[in-house]
This record gives sequence, C-alpha cells and structure tokens, in this order.
Amino acid sequence: MEKIWNGIKGSIRIAVRIIAETFHRLVINIFDTLFGFLNWPEKKLRVNIFILQDLQADPVVSPADLDSAIEYAKRSFKKNFNTRLLPNKEIFVDVLKKVPPHEVLYTKGSIGALGEEFRITGSFFASNLSGVFYPITAFVVLDIDHASGCSLGPLTDYITLDPDGAKNDSTLAHEIAHACGLWHVRSKSNLLWRTSSRGNKIKWWQKNIFRGSRHVTYW
Repeated sequence: MEKIWNGIKGSIRIAVRIIAETFHRLVINIFDTLFGFLNWPEKKLRVNIFILQDLQADPVVSPADLDSAIEYAKRSFKKNFNTRLLPNKEIFVDVLKKVPPHEVLYTKGSIGALGEEFRITGSFFASNLSGVFYPITAFVVLDIDHASGCSLGPLTDYITLDPDGAKNDSTLAHEIAHACGLWHVRSKSNLLWRTSSRGNKIKWWQKNIFRGSRHVTYW
C-alpha cells in the first residue's frame, strides 16, 4: 500500500509542477521567456542545501566543503543571468537532522532518478523541501549511481549531489541550471556541458529559459 501511495503522490507532485512551470513561463515570467537575453532587470534565485546524515548519523560532508561551489554559483548566475543567488533561510547550508532511509542515501541518476520520484526516495525529498515552487533544495547524499549530481529539471523542486559533486566548483551551479529548465549542450566551454571539465559560458537563448523559470523571481 505504501508503494502505491508513494506512486500517487509522485504523480501528483509532477503534474502540479508542470502546471506551475507552464503558468510562470507563459504568464508571470512572460517577459523573460521572450526577452530574457536582455538580462534585465536583476532577478533572484533562492537555494538551501541540506547535507544528509549517513546511517551512523554522521554528515556525509562538512558544510565548509560547499563554500567553493556556492561562491562559484553566485558568480556564475550573476555574470550569466543577472540573477542573485540567495539562501532561502538564514544560511545556505544545514545538516538535515532526520536520518534518511538507505534508498535516499544511495540514489540514481538520469532516468533512474525519475523512477525514484514515485518511490520512498521522492517522498522523502518532497517532505523535506525548504519551500514549495520557488526555492530549490539541494540534498547531499552518499552516492548517485553514475553521476556526481542530478536534477529532474522543472519536474521537481530539488537537486541531488554526492560528496564529489558537493566539493566540485561547478556541479552545484550546473544542477541548479538544470532545475531552471536548461539541458546539456555540446560545447565544453558551456556551463551545461555534462562533465566537470565544463566552462562557465552560456548562449543567449539559455538566458530566456533560465530567467523564465518559476525558481527565478523578482522578489
């Protein structure tokens, strides 16, 4: 019964977020959807990062391990999208006090992550979000299968990082950009290049997509 209920909740969450994203892009953020390449005026994006504890109740990384990634994301979003990265609460990083199930600590990447949204993993992340629709919540887990970070794009309000992804300069910014609707591109100098050898450039049309996201606001 719990599996069925998790599947129903996952389906509802995804449907609601598709509707919310469409409404924001076509109504609330229509100016940026059409003219985001102008990069004006400044917008804001709020993020909170929760470090999970392992089964021995030890944080999987130290909050200080994310300092470099946060500073990189701040610089990248301001330079590329004229968007200021802010914490949704008082600080960017906190340790989630609740010890998660094994399935949450060892997650999947790519299409496997979509399947997990309908299971206990998706329900756990959804129940521990920093907020609904506007902020993005990043969860640092122990391992992501074949990836150091993962995002389901606009289908959810969270991203995941493993310890390597949390300590890498650009992975946090890369996954947040996915959450705001951007997809992988074939340019190694671009922020959306799929490996950590990526650069920090973007194309003009990526500004429209990023700034039109429901996560990127004027308030």
